[in-house]
Amino acid sequence: MSEKIRISLADWQFNAGVVGLHNILKYAGDEVVVKENYIEFEPECLEGFETKYFNYLIDKYWEILSINKIISIEEFVAYYEDSDFEEFDKEGLDTTNKYIDEVKKYLKSNSYKTAYGLINSDEDILGLEKSLKTIKFKEKQDINDIIPKVQETFDIFKQIIKFLKKEVSRKYIGAVNVIYTIINNAWDGVCFLNRQTKEKDMYIDYRNYFVVPTLEYLKADKSRFKYTCFSCDREMNDFNNDLSFLVNTGFDVSRKTSHVWNFQNDVAVCPVCKLVYSCVPAGMNYIYDNGIYVNDNSSMENAININNKIFKEIYKQKDEDKKLTYRALVNAINKEYNDRIKYELADIQLVRYVNGKYRFNILSRKSLEVIRDSMIELDRLINCSLKEIDTYFNIYELVIDRLLNSQNMFTLVQKLLYYKLSVPKNCYYNTFNIVDILQINKKFMKGVGYMKDLEKDIVKLGNTSGYYLREKYRSKGAIDKLSGISYRLLNALKTNNTDSFMDTLLNCYLYAKLPVPEVFLDALRSEEQFKTIGYAFVAGLIEGEKNEENGGEINE
Repeated sequence: MSEKIRISLADWQFNAGVVGLHNILKYAGDEVVVKENYIEFEPECLEGFETKYFNYLIDKYWEILSINKIISIEEFVAYYEDSDFEEFDKEGLDTTNKYIDEVKKYLKSNSYKTAYGLINSDEDILGLEKSLKTIKFKEKQDINDIIPKVQETFDIFKQIIKFLKKEVSRKYIGAVNVIYTIINNAWDGVCFLNRQTKEKDMYIDYRNYFVVPTLEYLKADKSRFKYTCFSCDREMNDFNNDLSFLVNTGFDVSRKTSHVWNFQNDVAVCPVCKLVYSCVPAGMNYIYDNGIYVNDNSSMENAININNKIFKEIYKQKDEDKKLTYRALVNAINKEYNDRIKYELADIQLVRYVNGKYRFNILSRKSLEVIRDSMIELDRLINCSLKEIDTYFNIYELVIDRLLNSQNMFTLVQKLLYYKLSVPKNCYYNTFNIVDILQINKKFMKGVGYMKDLEKDIVKLGNTSGYYLREKYRSKGAIDKLSGISYRLLNALKTNNTDSFMDTLLNCYLYAKLPVPEVFLDALRSEEQFKTIGYAFVAGLIEGEKNEENGGEINE
């Protein structure tokens, strides 16, 4: 009986590969033993691994693959055909033309052309692509005049979809989809991602490059091997397997010798570890251009469960929310650890892949406790966003990002209030949402040692004080003065100028003939309380300001 292969946890990227390898083998029905900090399986599980590899990735990411997007047009076609085109209108035509553009773009792409050469079929897909033409519609024309052209287009769609639904099409077109959508985020430049590769079949290429060397290595006599693997300390015969193929991790050891000690490369891995690294795309969760992995190395089971739960949370969201990876992370953590966060969870590493680069955070126990205790406030921020120039920023993501980086929210609140005053049409949130952020920040500040003995709800007191002062100005017909006053207060808060803030505040209350609320005595006790109360007050001062072009209504 052959010796089982044991693969233990190590650094974050290797761990992502271990999780991915486990997922692939389990999905294929192989027996994988999960221990405290390693997995174990029979070498026979690697037979046909190339097929298991692509099957898992194609099925896992099927929802976002272009082959699935084309096949899903079938429902659109069936809807109008079943009603005999009675409900077909200008909107239906616009959607049809959009689908024509998308289908043509995909079908004539180089990756699809590569797959056609591997599919033994009589279908002339490129000919069908050329026959798809945008349907023109003139203003004075009746919609029924173009129905024959629409029917002709739908017939072409159905032929293309029939071809794509074949198992062999799924096998090869699905493979090129995951190669250029998912796999190349993790590794590149070798095997089927080597531009000079001579093997056209990606399944054979993967087997020859990753699987066969592993199987040969396992059978080899290692008694004369004099080197050790950089990742697992197994014996190695040479340094041929470097890490240059890992995106934003490895380097070309032949060109960048300065990266290693004395210009002599000693960073290399055994074939088993190289296979593990190739499985990173199956362990890290990708969505469009983003990726996320929680490096919980407290146990192998935890690492597998939390990352698989994140994937489920991401893909059960609506299409427009799938990019909110932090939201999926928070939901998955709450489901996985529940009450154990407070008592058992150690600090764990969070890895994000954003714009082609890796970003690292520490999921500290305190940050996770704040997130857990702020679920109500966080849920109200999910649909809130801010537009800067031509870019939209989701406020939920901005808040979570600061919590994970152990940063307070004051600069974010400053920006949100300033934009609310200056360019309200770009603000898809209201000041109630800003109060929620201040409440979250108060919990965070207490967690890191500030405002510990504070029993009052200074956020609520500061906010209501601003609101009632605003109502007094309204009754005096001086509501227009509040914009300028708010700017002065924000400038004082930004520069931490307590004297300027209090001078402006006292003048306001003298004008309104109202006593200064007691809560402002707390504002003088520390910088953190000053900013918390001050920003809450300004939020109340401008509350209710409406603009038809902004998201002025309360986000439920």
